[in-house]
This record gives sequence, C-alpha cells and structure tokens, in this order.
Amino acid sequence: MYIFLFSLGSQFPIFAQIDSLQTVKLEVVEVSVARYDHPINSSTWSVSKLDFKDSQKQIQQLYFSDYLNGVPGLFTLNSNNFSQDLRISIRGFGSRAAFGIRGIKILVDGIPETTPDGQGQIDNLSLGSIESVEVIRGPASILYGNASGGVISIQTQSELDRNYLKTGITMGAYGMQDIQIGAGVKKEKTSLILLANRMKTNGYRVHSGFKSSGLNARIKHRFNQKAELNVLLNFTDSPIAEDAGGLNFEATQTQRFQARDRNIQFMTQEAVQQFKSGISFSQQWNSRFSFSTYGFYATRAFNTSLPFEFGGQVELDRVYFGQGSQLSFQGGTSFRHQVQLGYSWASQSDHRKRFMNMQGVRGDLTLDQYEKFDALGFYLLDELSFGNLKIVAGFRYDTNKLEASDRYLANGNDSGSLSLNAWSSSLGVNYQLNEKQYLFASSGTSFETPVLSELSANPIGMGGFNTDLSPQKARNTELGFRSIGQKSQFEVVLFNTQTKNDLVPYELEAFPDRNFYRNAGKTNRKGLEVSYSLKRSVYLETKISYTYSDFTYESFEKPNGDFSGNQLPGIPKHMFFVQSNFTKGNWKVVFNSRFQSSLFADDSNETKEDSYLLSNLNMSYVIKRGNLVWTPFFGINNIWNSIYNDNIRINAFGGRYYEPAPTRHIYSGLRLTL
Repeated sequence: MYIFLFSLGSQFPIFAQIDSLQTVKLEVVEVSVARYDHPINSSTWSVSKLDFKDSQKQIQQLYFSDYLNGVPGLFTLNSNNFSQDLRISIRGFGSRAAFGIRGIKILVDGIPETTPDGQGQIDNLSLGSIESVEVIRGPASILYGNASGGVISIQTQSELDRNYLKTGITMGAYGMQDIQIGAGVKKEKTSLILLANRMKTNGYRVHSGFKSSGLNARIKHRFNQKAELNVLLNFTDSPIAEDAGGLNFEATQTQRFQARDRNIQFMTQEAVQQFKSGISFSQQWNSRFSFSTYGFYATRAFNTSLPFEFGGQVELDRVYFGQGSQLSFQGGTSFRHQVQLGYSWASQSDHRKRFMNMQGVRGDLTLDQYEKFDALGFYLLDELSFGNLKIVAGFRYDTNKLEASDRYLANGNDSGSLSLNAWSSSLGVNYQLNEKQYLFASSGTSFETPVLSELSANPIGMGGFNTDLSPQKARNTELGFRSIGQKSQFEVVLFNTQTKNDLVPYELEAFPDRNFYRNAGKTNRKGLEVSYSLKRSVYLETKISYTYSDFTYESFEKPNGDFSGNQLPGIPKHMFFVQSNFTKGNWKVVFNSRFQSSLFADDSNETKEDSYLLSNLNMSYVIKRGNLVWTPFFGINNIWNSIYNDNIRINAFGGRYYEPAPTRHIYSGLRLTL
C-alpha cells in the first residue's frame, strides 16, 4: 500500500512537487480501430489505445489481460485457466462467456479473429508480437456486424528500424517457461517479421498445466506511398491445457490450489491446433478516393474432455474464411464530407462430435453433427465536418444463416436451419470546444447471435439447435468529455445501455459442468468511465482509470424465481486502476494496482465474491553493446499476497463458482536483440 500511495504522490502537486524535472509533450494519438484513421480527440466513440512498442521487452507475455490494464469499462476474468480462455467484458458485453470471448469483436492487424458466429480467442497469438491495442468501448455493429458490443483491435509489429535477430527466455513460479526466437528483415519496400515461441506452465492449481508452441509471420510490402500489402500467417499447437474446475466456498477454504475431484476423475483438458492466413491491401488513389480489402482462411482442430460421462468428450473440426472491402470518398473544404461504403462476408463450418467420457477414455459416439454459419453484411457510414462540429451517421444490414445437419440418427433426425438477420444504426457527434477540449456523444445499436456451441448445447440432451434462443440486441447511448493537453489527457464518459434477450449461462444437475444458455428478458446498464494520464517529466508517468457499473435486470423471470431488479452477475460495480512508470537511464520500473469491488456469482444475487486489491511490480535494465541489446527483467505479481478468485463460474450448479487465483509469485527473464 505504501508503494501505491507513493506512486500517486510522486505525480500530483497536491502530494509532492517535482517541478525541477524536465517536462515533455504528449503526442496526439491516432486510432484506426473504427475502419478509418483519425485522431482520438475527434472520435465520436469512446476509444482507448495502449502502446507497447517500448515496453514489450519487460512484459511477462503470459496473460493477454496484461495488455488491457487501465481501459475503463473493460473487465477481465480467468487469466490462469488456459483451457477455458480469458473472459473479457466491455460494459457487460462478453460477461456470459463460459469459455472463449463472446460479444466482442477481436481483430488482429485489421483481420477478424472472431469467428462468423461470434466466438473469439487469442490463444493462437504470440503476445510478444503485440505493438498496440485499440478498444471501442460500446456497440459497433454498424462497422463489424455480429458480436460487436465492443471491439478490441490488436496491431502487431510492422515497422523495422533495422534488420535484427532476437531471442529471450522467461522463467517464473509454478514451472512457467517461455522461450522465444524472432527475426526482422527489410529490403527496399518489403519487410518480414517472424516470431516463434514455446510456452509451458504447471499452473497454480493441481491439474492446471498448459503447453503451447506458435509461429507468427507478417510480410509487408509498400508499392508506393499510397498502396500497401500485408500478408499474415499463424500456426499454433497447444497439445494440452488442463482444467482444474470450479470449487465451492468450503473447498476454497480447505485447500485453494486443489482441483475439483470430478475434473481429475474425468481428466478434463483441451487440445487445440490452428492455422490461419490473411491478406490485406489498401490503396489511396488521390485526396478523395481510397480503397481497402482483406481476406482470410483458418482451420482449428479442437479436442476436449469435460467432467461428465454422456457427451463428455468433444471433437471439433472448424474451417472459417471470409472477405471484406470498403470504399471511401472525401470532398469539400469548409464543409468536409467523407462517405464509406463497405461489406463483409464470412462462412464457418463446424464438424462436432460428442462421445462418452469413460473417466478420461473415449467411449461411444453420442452426437455427430455438421454446423454451418454464413454471414453477409453491408454498411454505409457518412461523416460530415464543418467548423468545430463533426457528425457521423450510418446503418448496416446483416444476414446470418445457420444450419445443422444431424449425422447421428439413433435418436432421430434433429437437422434444421435458422435465419437471424438484423439492422444496425449509429449516430455520433464531436464538438471541439477549444484547442484542447472536446465534447462527444453517440447512440448506436448492436446485435449478438448465439454461437454454434451455445445453440448445440440443447438442454433436452438431443442434437440439432436449441431453437428457443434468440439474438441479443442492445442500444447504447453515451455522452463524453475529453481534454488533451501538452502533459496530460483526461476523459469522462457517461453511458446507458439497454439490452433485450440477454444470453446468460446456467447448469443442470443432470449435466454438471456443462453450460446451457437462455434469454434473460431485458437489462439496463448505466455507468461512468474516467481515465487520466499525466506525463509530468521525462522520468515519471501516471495513468489512472475508474469505472462505475450499475447493471441490472429490468425484467428476468425463470422457473425458480423473478430476478427483475437484480444486479447482473460477474461484473463488479467499482473498478479502479493506477499505474506509474519510472524511467531513468537504462532503468524502467512499472508499478500498478487494481481495485475490484464485490460482484455476484449468480442471477439470484445470493452469492457474493468479495472485493480485493491486486498490485504488480516490474523492473528492467537495458544494456547496449554496439548492435547487441540485453534486457534482463524481473517482476512480482500479487505483491500484497491478496486472496481472491481468478474466475467466477456464473450460475454454476452446486455452488462451484470459484477458481482460486495464484498468491504472490515472481518471474524473471532475459531478452536479447542483435
């Protein structure tokens, strides 16, 4: 706590004076997450950008959540369960995910990482390749279609100052080991960047180990100043990711690092192998016209064992691909006009099989089903600027066609199809008050279809789709103020989001640990987001964010009760984050703290997870010998040894809500660049 207070005191005149230190000017931040490049100060959306170009060498590179710290309105759980994947929510979108990322569109270098049905994951991305992350905090279906309650756009390294070779090793508690090797080569107008890594950890809990190897490649060719081509290749092989399961409260008090007995009995784990390729091209013809297009193709083989017998082993072979383009026109002088017309198309095919899980041994077939999801969307976006005012308006139409072909006919033919179509719209304004200050407001809609794995989780235990599920729809309204000065940036946003047909998970006694889904009537989400950064000197920089989330069910009735007026589970009402960066000479020290208030684990609001404070410290030192750069680094996670849970399994049967988080632990490593 003393370090936390010192971090604040060292940055603000109300606590201490450091006027003798040299001051610096903050750069204007450009963002491209909204399908067009523009300064963040003129955006009509709530947008955050985090830059890791100068800090990657000292980051542990084990958790993607480390790359999202400090974004207001964004909440993460489940960093340590690599079988279930990181759970990310933005203003409540994505909070229902039992595994993977739902309700949020994930992009890597402008190419969708989220599947057409709305399921995302980043387990195939080498975190060491990340250069920046941009986040739209609010619905953006007009730009990205299905599952765009928020957008996370990841940019990997693309520019080279010189040719290089690099390698590194990181060692940490619980058997954590990460070995990397990479290279960057540039010749005339073409550059190639490669990064390969091999990672493993035994995990904090029993039966929570993880192994993964991956290769990422990016080729960039500039034909001229106005035309650019990018080619992306990725391969990931994760042969094992164990799942220790959820515990009830009594078990967490007895032995926090234990695994649930059924998870050991049924050998719960997953194995993933994925290949993805992508290509993008952009062309600026003149000052008025520009064009961009992309295409991608991916395969994913997935095998998992779940802690129950009937259908407890799953084999999934997935192929998904897509293409999209947009054309932009700009005109006018005092009355500036920019129109964008675009489309996106994607197709996904899943071959899903379920088998009996005979305590870790594959048994008889229980389901054999081909599933298909085709998505096509068209959008028009118009931006008008005159004087200090900017107005952005647009609409989009999406068609989504789903099919299930039942190949296991012993229990009947459950083949079928669905059509889930939707209109989306958006209106935003930005008004420049003076040289530094801006007011902005926006109103937009989003929609989110159930993903194929949710539709195929039929509570009646048969194949086909659960046709009782409907798409979740939302409208978001926000009002914000931002100030961007020479040494500081400040933003405050008020938002209100109204949703209907929320998709929420639950479990059944007959299928413990298997998630089913239902629509939950209506919700009302009101919130406040505040962010502030101060770069008072060349040595010290502080970033602060605060989020207030009042998310309630407006109407939600289930057979076991009326939960209208209850808080949405899995989301804390208060979140506070502060980070101080100290850089002097070859030293860099980063200290951050995150406070999370209590949250509910179930729709009935009968079980509450306590609040906690989590702090981390990281230090690095740069040694240069000609072209050789050595960067040894050291870190401590959970400095105060806080006792908290890394994940809350919402509405878990039998009170098994809790996945305990690691206590205090360290890591260290060395990275070399030649």
